[in-house]
Amino acid sequence: MPAFEVVRRWKGRIVLDRDGQHIGSVEEIYYDPETDQPGWALLDLGEADGTTSLVPLADATEWRERIHVPYDRVTVLRAPGMPPTRRLWPQDEAALYSYYNLDYTWASIVDRDELDPGDGGSDSLGDTVRVGFAPRWLLNADGPSLS
Repeated sequence: MPAFEVVRRWKGRIVLDRDGQHIGSVEEIYYDPETDQPGWALLDLGEADGTTSLVPLADATEWRERIHVPYDRVTVLRAPGMPPTRRLWPQDEAALYSYYNLDYTWASIVDRDELDPGDGGSDSLGDTVRVGFAPRWLLNADGPSLS
């Protein structure tokens, strides 16, 4: 699993599949509370329509300033994506774990009452608050922050 300080450098880098084929470039990195590590890269697939896909980072490696993932290009291209400004919710993350045939324990689910003030209120998350689920965190240069 790549460390936080490593994946922070990956934004903007080209991502290649297991056979070395170009997939896209890293647009955002998301922290995964399931593993307590950087978990997902949102890839810009280079389409004019802004198409994106999410790919797990658990087994990603860096070589010659390119990121290699252990999945074939078609699998990643067909993976769910989202706008870069959107949060990655536990139910979305669970769907991604299922799509990539990875084990998911739902460890990232918390009661809304466990959230710190400001982390779960409608003021900080707007109308997208989902009762019973924690917000996803975006990994940036200063560490994890609310996305």
